[in-house]
Amino acid sequence: MAELSVEGLSAAYADRPPVVWRADLTLTAGALLGLAGESGCGKSSLALAALGYLPGSMVLLEGASRLDDVDLLGLPSKERRALWGSRLAYVGQNAATSLNPALTLGRHLVQALKRRGSSGQHPARERAAEALREVGFDDPDPLLTRYPHELSGGQQQRVALALALVGSPDVLLLDEPTTGLDVTTQAQISKLIRRLVDDRGLAALYVSHDLPLLAGMADELAVMYAGEIVEQGPAAEVVQTPAHPYTRALMDVVPDARGQHRSQGIPGTPPPHAVLNACAYAPRCPRARSECTDDAIPLESIATHWSARCLFAKPTRAARAASESAARATSGEPVLDISGLSCEHRGRRGAVLAVSDVSLRVHAGELIGVIGESGSGKSTLLRAIAGLHQPKAGDIRLRGRLLARTVRGRAREQRRLVQLVFQNPDSSLNPRQDVATLIGHPLHLFCPHLDAQALRARLDELLEAVRLPIEILRRRPAELSGGQKQRVALARALAADPDVLLCDEVTSALDVSVQATIADLILTLARSRQLAVVFVSHDLALVRSIAERGIVLRGGVVRERGPLGTLIDSPKDPYTRALVASIPRLPSAAAEVAPAR
Repeated sequence: MAELSVEGLSAAYADRPPVVWRADLTLTAGALLGLAGESGCGKSSLALAALGYLPGSMVLLEGASRLDDVDLLGLPSKERRALWGSRLAYVGQNAATSLNPALTLGRHLVQALKRRGSSGQHPARERAAEALREVGFDDPDPLLTRYPHELSGGQQQRVALALALVGSPDVLLLDEPTTGLDVTTQAQISKLIRRLVDDRGLAALYVSHDLPLLAGMADELAVMYAGEIVEQGPAAEVVQTPAHPYTRALMDVVPDARGQHRSQGIPGTPPPHAVLNACAYAPRCPRARSECTDDAIPLESIATHWSARCLFAKPTRAARAASESAARATSGEPVLDISGLSCEHRGRRGAVLAVSDVSLRVHAGELIGVIGESGSGKSTLLRAIAGLHQPKAGDIRLRGRLLARTVRGRAREQRRLVQLVFQNPDSSLNPRQDVATLIGHPLHLFCPHLDAQALRARLDELLEAVRLPIEILRRRPAELSGGQKQRVALARALAADPDVLLCDEVTSALDVSVQATIADLILTLARSRQLAVVFVSHDLALVRSIAERGIVLRGGVVRERGPLGTLIDSPKDPYTRALVASIPRLPSAAAEVAPAR
């Protein structure tokens, strides 16, 4: 999976002041980074430099642009050109100017394929037709004999995309590709680009002055002004609650289709180059103070994965929560520290890797969500932590001490400190025993010194903790509801007084109301007892309601990790996006139903 990293890049035209100043960007596979700002702010210059292309008299002052470990700007010209069109692709604003009016579309594509190493006329024509089909032409064969001027603007832009993608690039740069198109065609092209990024796992940079457009398709958004990045963070959050006054001003000038306010332009114009000793936006900023022009303003973090170049930038409430969560997650020694854990399932056809190189840290009082579909390795991961499935590789540490890979190899105290609550209490609770016996068993095992009176007091305390009545002690599992049985399973796990609580799909068999109650109970227990909780579920909405951070598993591999709000609101991995898209939502009409009187 390719990654393009721009590191401290500064560039200028000839001996003029810089047009790009110390820019940092990272493009990751399957994610789209939006780059926004007014004309003349350096967006296109930065984007082209990121590809290793310095147009005209532009010179590199400092920094690098690395494709994986290769510095593009440090390569000899011939080697750099070999990457353009193969691993690196570019789509410009005006497709008509990039297409030769004397060549048919088929000739364009065949020539592009031959330059990328495809030989033979017929295979190339077949691939040309397939390239057009991929960008939305249902019947591409007749188009191969047509000329660019016979196409609409939207069709020309699709052809430009097809030309960019025939070399199977890793990185795609799009410079205002929908500017000048009507809103319907613009939406179609944008949706197509998003699909291509997801399907091909492209690392994409989308340059545009249209913030609402970027908010609808980008994972992350960077805003440029006078050659500097002034704000960068999750696209949806940056647009909804901008931290920098310039981003706010850009949002304020967006026309309101509902007519609730009249769009006003931003007074003044951007300087044509970077301002190195002050805030470049200060002359146009209504919040500017004298200290804004005293010195250069650094780009500083205001929340997790969110930064702004402003002395008065403030994160949103959600961003503050994410930031505080991250601070808790990284402060002090973790209770549970999993490093490079891999597990196999063995069968008649050999071993199948169920968990691959998973690392995870959980602190006291923290609840971490592990999300994924059935068969993604979630339960295997929990069983390995509990010592019920022997890992192939990796370490599990409890408060800094290495745990044996199987429960048999662990001391009794170590077994006490890690407790697992299974998905189905009907399978984990002995149907012949009453609740008092079920909960009392771990008390006898781990607290043999308790007399009858102390034992009863402990039972009462545990029932109160899981919000069950005392009279339930004499009942058997068959006499309990699903929610009550799961509370009994929780109480039995808590009876050991653990440091780590592992919850394996503990709400999946419950109705929605009971699900929420059990999930809230687990969160309350995590905080009140300072438990390190790993909560496995396929239900993203439920996990988000209780967890602060999470990981997304697919095929045993961590596809994405981070604050739950960011994972769900701004997912970067295509698999995470698919999970988010599958979250059931109420129809909008439901919100319009009047409440009963």
